[in-house]
Amino acid sequence: MNSPGGPTLPHPTHYPVTFWTTSGKIILQIFLGLAPLFLVTIRSWSSAVLILGSFLCLLYLLCQKCGLLSDFNANLTFKPVIVFTLLGPACAIAFSSMLRGKHVWPDYDSASRFLVAIAIFLFAIRERINIAKYLQYTAPSSLTLTLLHQLYFPQPKVWGPYRMSTYFADPLVFGYTSLTLGLISLISINLLTKDSKPMVTFKLLGTTIGFYLSVMSESRTGWLAVPFVITIWLYQQKRFKDNGTRFNLWAVGLIMVLGLGLLAFSSTGHQRWTLAFQELLDYSWVGIAPDTSIGRRITFLRIAFDMFRNNPIMGFGDTSNKLISLPPHIFAYAPKESLKIALTSGFHNEIVTNTIRFGIAGMVSTVMLFAIPLGVFVHQLRSASRVQQANSLIGVVFTLCVFISSLSTEVFDLKYMASFYALMIALLCASAIAAHEPKPLSHFAGSSAESNK
Repeated sequence: MNSPGGPTLPHPTHYPVTFWTTSGKIILQIFLGLAPLFLVTIRSWSSAVLILGSFLCLLYLLCQKCGLLSDFNANLTFKPVIVFTLLGPACAIAFSSMLRGKHVWPDYDSASRFLVAIAIFLFAIRERINIAKYLQYTAPSSLTLTLLHQLYFPQPKVWGPYRMSTYFADPLVFGYTSLTLGLISLISINLLTKDSKPMVTFKLLGTTIGFYLSVMSESRTGWLAVPFVITIWLYQQKRFKDNGTRFNLWAVGLIMVLGLGLLAFSSTGHQRWTLAFQELLDYSWVGIAPDTSIGRRITFLRIAFDMFRNNPIMGFGDTSNKLISLPPHIFAYAPKESLKIALTSGFHNEIVTNTIRFGIAGMVSTVMLFAIPLGVFVHQLRSASRVQQANSLIGVVFTLCVFISSLSTEVFDLKYMASFYALMIALLCASAIAAHEPKPLSHFAGSSAESNK
């Protein structure tokens, strides 16, 4: 309707749903970024973040179908591969169970965590989440809270009076998660923007705490990842020589000296590494194998190899009652205690354990959980987007640390660790292939301007 003075402007229409949807998305991203915060201090923390976050992400995706959320159209070639990878464990268990004619629902417990993470992955893709923006703070914060938890809340010493752990996280998990978050804290220095001196100090403190907690757990698990991580990080720095490279080299030197010093002056840590090397040399391949820590792990692999040759396609499912079905020659070299541990607790190797349980399908699905994300991250390290590179670098460090840890222990048998890995892989893969930064990064822009003068 026109007024006497001329046509009137249409009255602005407000859409509160759009406002709350946008605010809700930001809150949800922050919530997902809190996943590392209480990983080994509050039982089921990571599972709660995964399940609740997946439910909320699913709601948003359903709202998008109704037009409430903006669509993000892009040719994401990695997207179906990652979704299939997250589906893999459940499909492998279903295939093996079908061949054996027996479905045991607890077998799907850890595998279901990867299924649940698909909704988070699709949400993160659509909203182009930059999860590194949150992890650079929550990783060192988690380690600081863990140290305070150890100092002020005495934990039961189930695994010995000197091995650091928590009331639900054993020393192996405690050790490799602390090491992983410590390395993430290190590489996050100046990762997205030029950090202030207090923030650099905080991240270096997180790295130091992570190394310290790992050493105090007396766990060797995951430490082989350190030289690989440092090499990849330094190689990545060469592409941005103006990104505080001299400082980062100094930081690496400091942290490496600190880490080696902790290992050298920690009598228990030094003894365990020396003992491991000696046990490896003393292992006998004739007669009954020695029943030592390293000896058992070698024996586990021998048992698994013989079992796999006996039943490579179907697998054995739950092996706790499979003693009578073992090939007879296994008893010629395997001590009874080693057999009992391997069949009831696993073969101390994630890929091997799932191969024995679910056959070739279990092996392929487990390898994919490590190889596909790692391949995506390595590929995206060459991305033109600095933000995608940053997320890819964190992804490489995280996946590499967990993979190397999985070579000496099961990492997905524990529900909270399966939840944490599934959540992190979903978020980091999405951020590596779809994250964006609407504004140029100031310190890179500033550095370029300086170089042009």
